[in-house]
Parts: sequence; C-alpha cells; structure tokens
Amino acid sequence: MATIADIAQAAGVSKSTVSRSFTRPDSVNAETRERILAVAASLGYTPAPAKAEATGTIALFIPDIANPYYPPLVKAVQAACRRQSISLLIVDGEDDPEADAEELERIIGRVDGALVFAPRLGAGRLRALDAVSPVVLINHLTDGLPSVVLSAPEGARQAVEHLAALGHTSIAYLPGREDNYSSQVRIAAAEEAADHLGVTLRLLTHAEPSYAAGVRGADLVLAEPVTAVIAHNDLMAFGCMNRLADRGVNVGKDMSVIGFDNNWLASASRPALTTVTTPYERGGAVALRMLTERIGDPDRPASTVHLSGDLVVRASTGPAPVRD
Repeated sequence: MATIADIAQAAGVSKSTVSRSFTRPDSVNAETRERILAVAASLGYTPAPAKAEATGTIALFIPDIANPYYPPLVKAVQAACRRQSISLLIVDGEDDPEADAEELERIIGRVDGALVFAPRLGAGRLRALDAVSPVVLINHLTDGLPSVVLSAPEGARQAVEHLAALGHTSIAYLPGREDNYSSQVRIAAAEEAADHLGVTLRLLTHAEPSYAAGVRGADLVLAEPVTAVIAHNDLMAFGCMNRLADRGVNVGKDMSVIGFDNNWLASASRPALTTVTTPYERGGAVALRMLTERIGDPDRPASTVHLSGDLVVRASTGPAPVRD
C-alpha cells in the first residue's frame, strides 16, 4: 500500500504538504494539490475519511512512551477520560519534529480533539492541527492555543534553595535540549534562584533528556569546581549518579544530585534520588477539561494553566563537602 512518503517522493514535495493536501486542502497551492492528488490516484493511495461528526474519541500525543516520564501522564489522562466516557487514542512519537508532525496530521481529522505533548513542534504546524480539530498543548506555549504547563519552575527554585541551605555554593546544571520548553523554564527559574542566593550555577552542555546523556554529563560535572548537580530529569540524574559511582564519587556526600519528575525509580535507586514532583493527575484532568471546553466551543479564548511540583528530599543530597 502506498504511503504519504511514496507520494511525496513521486510528486517532489514534502510529506507534510501531502498530508495537508488531504486534511487542509485550502492551505496548499491548487496546482500542487492537483499534482499530489494525481500521484496519489496513480499509486492507489486512499486517505482516511474526514471526520463528519463527533467520534467520542480524543488523541494524546507523546514523544516517547518508553520514557518513564510519560506513563503516569497517560494514566492520568486515561482516568480523566474514563470518568467522562471518552475514548482515548494514544499516539507515540519518534522524537523527530518532522515525523511527529506528519503523524499528528494523519490522525487529527479522525478525533474530536488532541492533547499534544510535542515541545519541539513549531507554532505553524500546531496551529494547522488546531484548524482541523481543537488542540490543547502540554508543556509548550504557542500564541492562540491553550496550554497546561507542568514544568515546575517553583520546584527548580526549591532545588537551588535546598542545595544552598546545605552549603553548596557552586552547582552544575545538566540541561535538556535547547529547544525544549520545559528545559527553558526550569533553567530560568534555577538561574533566578541562584542569583538571588548568591550561588554560582554552571550551565553545562544541552543534551537529549536520556540516561546516556546523564552518564556523559557526569564527566563534565567532575571537570567543574562544583559540589552538586541538578539534572533536567530523573533519567539524566540516574545516568549521572551511576557514572559518578563508577568514578569513585560518593553521591550524597561527595556530590549531591537532584532530578525532576519523581518517577517510580527515584525512590528505588541507591541512593534514593532527591527530585521534583510532576503534578500528573492534576495536569491530566485540567488538560482534558480545557480540551472538552474547546470541543464544545471552538471560539473559546485560549488560556495557559501553570502547575508546579515540589521538591522531595532523599539521600542523593547532603551537606556540601569540605574541600581543602
């Protein structure tokens, strides 16, 4: 069976242009659209039928279902949907903005609306999706679209305050990708708190929010004159802690480590990880309420709701070591 990629290659256009030719034909040049339709017909491609009426189904798009951050959010949204007798379609992305946009464009016309957790997707693509079916963003801001932000700026401030209270005066920060909205929010809050407390915050190399990035980041941390590190998420923190242990560093005594998200592994790691909680349950319920309101009233003004988590102190942080 022919795919959108096959049509794009044969017609000499992008995959997103092919997708928009079927989902939003008015957004594509008439001549280009006719060429795409002709190629599609010759290849025997049949697009999904447009949504003619309410389906009772919404979509939840997440970048990587294998990341421990996302399952609690999925469960929270699923529970909120169940209470309202709404069916949930979960769409797993590829952590690739172009591929993710194509997948969203493929399914957006088949559902009544979508909750979209795609912090790297551009504003134009997000507005195009919203033109087909209402969209509510999670952990991302785009003018004109409603958002629920779970980026924990208050938690980032608490993390810096906690370390400062323990006597740490120089702290490393392992950030996520530079274009990740959550990373930007957390860094800004941490820098503001550090400046207020007279603490040095050393921002290290931006990286994907993964365990492997945390392992690499640990060596960067040890190359700096710091006694503590804040990682973008728990996965990076775990990688950092294990690499520090491999290099003979006693986490919690020689070096303090803090993560974000408080996933289920945080309390099971050794030492148990000090981390910032994410308000999954509240976030899922609020996001669904905002989406159902927009489905009922597409002209409803967009709003942004910020929900923050708190620091959970465990054994991975302790008093700053005395250095000779």
